[in-house]
Formats: sequence, C-alpha cells, structure tokens
Amino acid sequence: MDTNASLDLIVQAIKRITNPRFYSSERGFQGQLKSNIDSLLKEDDLFSDHAIVEEEYQKTLPKHRITHRPDIIIHIPIEEGVTRSRNEGNFVAFELKLQANRNDAICAFRKLNDYISILQYQLGIFVNVDSQVSFVDLVPNERIHILNVLRDEREVSVIHSFLENGELHSCEL
Repeated sequence: MDTNASLDLIVQAIKRITNPRFYSSERGFQGQLKSNIDSLLKEDDLFSDHAIVEEEYQKTLPKHRITHRPDIIIHIPIEEGVTRSRNEGNFVAFELKLQANRNDAICAFRKLNDYISILQYQLGIFVNVDSQVSFVDLVPNERIHILNVLRDEREVSVIHSFLENGELHSCEL
C-alpha cells in the first residue's frame, strides 16, 4: 500500500464534504466520509479489488484480540477468502472526533496504535473535525497520521500532521 496515495485519496474524500450539516456531528461526517471513500475506491485501484469500506465494525476479543470499534476501516474481509488471517488485508483504520480535546486524542491514538500493532493495519488516521489542534506530540506510532478538517464558506481545508523519523511535521493539503 502506498501511504501517500492513500492519504491523497482520503483527503480528496474529505474535501468533498462541503455541506455544513456534516460538520455538526461526528456521525454525519463519518457517514459522508465513508460514502466518499467508497466512491473514490471504485475509480482507483489503490487497494485490492476485494477491499471494502465499513463503519463501526465490531472487533471482538476472541477473533481480533481487541474490542474497539473503529469508526471506519478499509480492509479485505476474511470471508472473501483472499486473506488467511484477520491480520492480513488490513489497510486503513480511522478514528474521528468532533473538536477533540487532549483526552479524546489520547484515546483515539491508543486505539489506532492497537489496530496497527495487533491487527497489522498499515495506516491509522485520526480525523479531528472542526479543530486546528493536532495533538501530534501525543502520537505513539509513525504510521498514525492526523487530519484536521476545517470548513469555511468557501472551502474545506485539511492540515496533515505526522511523525517521521521522530520529527513532527505539519502541512496543509
């Protein structure tokens, strides 16, 4: 999986969320983001043809060794027969928060770190909706990226923050 191409696709999906209504609740934003990612995946061969996008997919202790419920995942379900274990075919896991505070970010990063370390997701994305605060200094894993999403009357802007070789980076996409 190409991380930069994956991030580009995700940012495209986010920038298509222009209706102010979707910025008033996590659930509304999440549903629209999932829909936009679905649409873009049909146009792109970035992930396997068997990859799907799901919301609130329940992870269970006996099957997954965790009980978190990621907001959105891009993965190949084991039922497709393409993967042999629940640790294969896991591409991106998302945690979303509307105007996250420090505790929200810590919790999201902990979950994303579990998805990456236990289930071998290749990329973890924390989407902080309607906030400029990234909390990148709290990130425990370089495969976790933060996308702060802001909307004004004219456009949607996305600020990407991440760690690379122990250094903090931030840029507008």
